[in-house]
Amino acid sequence: MTTEEIKEILKTRIAVYKAGVECGAWDALKESDVKAMTNYLFPKSGFIAFYNLIMAYMRKFHSDIQGEAYYLFKLSAQIEREISEYLKKNPTDITAIVDDAKAYLKERDTIISEGSLIPSSVGSLRDNSIDDILRLFAKQYRYSFERNLAVYPYCD
Repeated sequence: MTTEEIKEILKTRIAVYKAGVECGAWDALKESDVKAMTNYLFPKSGFIAFYNLIMAYMRKFHSDIQGEAYYLFKLSAQIEREISEYLKKNPTDITAIVDDAKAYLKERDTIISEGSLIPSSVGSLRDNSIDDILRLFAKQYRYSFERNLAVYPYCD
């Protein structure tokens, strides 16, 4: 996986988290409080702890609906390991990588597909490029947030 693909996964995840908070799809973590706590507990890696907290929160929310399927917040172990290694080598303020979540999702929404009101497959990680999958995730979540509907895309 390339560095650019990892960056796009991170951006897409944070954009979906932020846009979902903005439209009320899920509650926000109290970012200032949580960031302060993770930085206090983990002075050198607080940003990774905060990122992992967001991912655990979103995985719990999605797993209740999708179970064991791969989805934006739960990818293969290999991809998750590469993201973790990237973050260890590149300290990143996760919440600052996307300023306008809705605009980012709109920019990434370039693949034509139908929206769905149920958990729906956006393809296979084996058969499609990461970029195409992320664009489909962006499309499905954007569709969901704009229409205040529950849409849960996943990968085969």
